[in-house]
Amino acid sequence: MFSIHLKTTIMYEFIKQIIAIIGKYVVTMIGAVCAFLEPTVPFILICTLAVLCDCYTAWALSRRVKNKYPGVNDGKFKSKYAGRVFMTLLKVYALAILAFLIENFIFEGLPVKLANIVAGAVCFWQVWSMLENESSCNEAKWAKIAQRILIDKTERHFNINLSELKQKGELNGES
Repeated sequence: MFSIHLKTTIMYEFIKQIIAIIGKYVVTMIGAVCAFLEPTVPFILICTLAVLCDCYTAWALSRRVKNKYPGVNDGKFKSKYAGRVFMTLLKVYALAILAFLIENFIFEGLPVKLANIVAGAVCFWQVWSMLENESSCNEAKWAKIAQRILIDKTERHFNINLSELKQKGELNGES
C-alpha cells in the first residue's frame, strides 16, 4: 500500500516537472514571436483604429436609415457584423505581418517600406468606406456632392431598394 502511494507521488512530481519544462519552452517561444513581430504593433493598432471607426460610421448609417425609413432597419449592431469585423481585423493583422516579413526578408536591401505602404492602403480603404457611410442616407450638401464619386451604401448594406422608398415618399407628399 505504501509503495503504491510512493509511486503515485513520484509519478505526479515527474509529470509536474515535465509540464513546467514544456511551459517554459512554450512561454519562451511566445515571447520570441512577440519580440520578433513587435515592430508591426504600431501598424496593427492604427489599422485596428481605422476598422473600428469604420464600424462606428456603419452603425451611424444604420441609425440614419432607421430614422429616415422606419421599419426597414432596426439601427442595431448585430453579431453577424461583429463576425465580419473580426475577420476583417484578422486579415488586416495577417497582411501587416506578412508585409513586415516580406520587407525584412525578401526586400532586405531595398529601401522599400512595405509595411508602411500596406498600412496606408488599409487606412485609405477604411477612410473611403467611412466617407461612403457618412455620405449615405445623408441630406447634407457635402454628402450629396460626395455621392457623385462615392457609393450609397444604404441599399447594399440593408437590402433596401431606395428607388421604391423614394417613390413611396413622393406619393405621400414627402421630399
